[in-house]
Amino acid sequence: MMTRIAGLLLCIFIFSSADAQKMHLKKEKNGYWILENNERIFFFQRSINDSIPEYARNNYLHPVYDLNGNCITEDYPEDHLHHRGIFWAWHQLLVDGEPICDGWDIKNFSQNISQFEFTSDKEKNGVISYTSFWHTDTLPDDPFLMEKTKVIVHPRTRTYRRLDFEISLRALENKLSIGGSNDQKGYSGFSVRLKTDEKTRFTGAENEVITPTNLAIPGGERIDIYQPDMKSGLTIIPWPQNPGSENQWLLRQTRSMQNCAWPGRIPVPLSIENPTVLRYTLIIHNGKIKKKILDQLFLQIEKE
Repeated sequence: MMTRIAGLLLCIFIFSSADAQKMHLKKEKNGYWILENNERIFFFQRSINDSIPEYARNNYLHPVYDLNGNCITEDYPEDHLHHRGIFWAWHQLLVDGEPICDGWDIKNFSQNISQFEFTSDKEKNGVISYTSFWHTDTLPDDPFLMEKTKVIVHPRTRTYRRLDFEISLRALENKLSIGGSNDQKGYSGFSVRLKTDEKTRFTGAENEVITPTNLAIPGGERIDIYQPDMKSGLTIIPWPQNPGSENQWLLRQTRSMQNCAWPGRIPVPLSIENPTVLRYTLIIHNGKIKKKILDQLFLQIEKE
């Protein structure tokens, strides 16, 4: 009898422990914490953060934590007040070739987030889904774009955590086009404002050392950024199914964001009927992740 009771108690403990490990959401005034086993993973900024009203913004992730519980992102950094954690934004937002606002510098631009949902899929990933409508005062038929975004948060392993981003952009205005900075850099799209310093190491898919430069660095299926003092690493993987012929990387040793630029300087049209879909994966790791694991993750991404 005691053996059966002990077995029953063990089952209850196992199921209770498994339940405690689930990804979950904690609502705050301006957004949501995503947690696993009560460990914070990141905060999603749903409502407007107007700490500096000139650069009020939402729809980004900050703070984001590494596997050791350190915050690895920055928000409102003094050198670029418009930079904000993990974000995606574009300088050139045009209708019939005429600029209507600037989503990167947040000039005459705002977003309204609706239909926010947090669920769990069959792999026990946490899934954030929401719609963001883009607005500007210069258009009478506001909003001008509908963004549908999904962030998939995978359970952590011993050495890494995977985050997947799917960003769908559909025009609500005829002849809408989108582009990056109108200069040789062309920075645009998916960006991460990381804490970096002179010791930060950048490497490519073959573990080759990459030196950040002022202009874009072409090619490369992924970039790994390792901060030795924090023993923290981040790998950025744009999906090969994304639009564009090859990846353009804008990397900075210090005091700026890390950007996988799309579409670059030359604007591209967005369709009213068929959304443009951009996908990216981030691997947050402890610096000990092996090239073989990243190669396997990339092969999985190619098939998804």
